[in-house]
Amino acid sequence: MNWIEIIQLKSYSGQDRENAVAAFHHLSEPLPDDRLRHIDLFKSANLENELSILINWSGDVPHNGKSGLGLQLSRAFSDFGYIDHSGWQYSSSLFQKQER
Repeated sequence: MNWIEIIQLKSYSGQDRENAVAAFHHLSEPLPDDRLRHIDLFKSANLENELSILINWSGDVPHNGKSGLGLQLSRAFSDFGYIDHSGWQYSSSLFQKQER
């Protein structure tokens, strides 16, 4: 089963957003976990002070939909602004790219 955590940051200011981006790039590699697939950072295309961190997992979704890693990142990035942290379980795809 695939699932993701989304940590959405609404930064207090443009400088806080840039500091959050810099902090993301200076994160240490997490402890090895076979369930962790990758961690991505997205900048909002139209809201200047918003970022989202997506943590991609395989395996069972925790009861509260949040991993220990996700909770740590939420706490760390809360220094830069308001945090909304949620878990999402994979449901289905409409289109699927074919591998060659």
